Amino acid sequence: MTQKEKGYVGLGVMLVLAAGTVFGSDPLYKAIDVMSREKVNYTPGTYVGGAQGFGGEVVATVTVGSAGIESVELTGAGETPAIGGAALEQLSAAFVEAGSSTVDAVAGATISSNAAKEAVQQALDQASGKIDVIERTETQAPETEGAEKESAKPAADVTYVPGTYEGTAKGFGGDVKAVVVVGDAGIESVELTGDGETPELGGAALEKLGPAFVEAGSADVDAVAGCTISSNAAMEAVQAALDQAAGSGGSEAKEAKPAAAYKPGTYEGTAKGFGGDVKAVVVVGDAGIESVELTGDGETPELGGAALEKLGPAFVEAGSADVDAVAGCTISSNAAMEAVQAALDQAQ
Repeated sequence: MTQKEKGYVGLGVMLVLAAGTVFGSDPLYKAIDVMSREKVNYTPGTYVGGAQGFGGEVVATVTVGSAGIESVELTGAGETPAIGGAALEQLSAAFVEAGSSTVDAVAGATISSNAAKEAVQQALDQASGKIDVIERTETQAPETEGAEKESAKPAADVTYVPGTYEGTAKGFGGDVKAVVVVGDAGIESVELTGDGETPELGGAALEKLGPAFVEAGSADVDAVAGCTISSNAAMEAVQAALDQAAGSGGSEAKEAKPAAAYKPGTYEGTAKGFGGDVKAVVVVGDAGIESVELTGDGETPELGGAALEKLGPAFVEAGSADVDAVAGCTISSNAAMEAVQAALDQAQ
């Protein structure tokens, strides 16, 4: 072989290696995956869709250009500003980035997130000609917003005696206490404390829920994802305080549901996940669940795998297999819940 021929062979090997490196890269793989999706043809223009959210209708105003979605404006006057309202702000940019209504729900604001996705999809269905364009008059929006605000505050019909009231309820690690200040217009402030709640889970949930109660004007708000027990205790404590303010007596909070009686020990359960079996190793002590270890080698590391890491502490916090699924990882989350429940069934 001549020196020139050897040079050609070497160049060919380098090109093959370079191509393997490029096509094996994650960014390019994702780009190819996005390009391979079915393309939907939209008629440029501005379309409006709506769906029922937590406190009323969530409205999506979607502007579509020749290249796809250009902007998404989400409004929901009835959504709790600190929870659903904040979620709508985050989701607008996510829809534009995704170029569709398929995005992850914002944790802790599932109802508002799902409403936003439905509203955007309704607008896109109009743009693609799948459904007829929905005409909305300018006078419709204010009336709808007014109805949302009214339905978001069901406690408006209840007459409260202004003052400061306290209520307590059993949380995850002890009592959750609510100090509720009521004025002539309704709830003015809510201070929640729970020294026995896990700081990064239940404790963080109590911080979020205080403003939510004020916004809702009642004890009826969404529970914080992964902190069901702490959230429910906060709602019960606030309701107990409001019952006093309404003159309906009851200085005591509603009785918390008794936890299931488990036999101490280590138990295992499995369930079918996205890419294979999800295994749960549950350690139960005298006070309930002490630890949960979740493994699933077949789950996608950055999705299902990450979800399993989050869910372990959530099961301990909840003291049961009843927790919220991690947004965007429903299959893996459900498998984890089934596996934990299977383990707990053995402990009963």
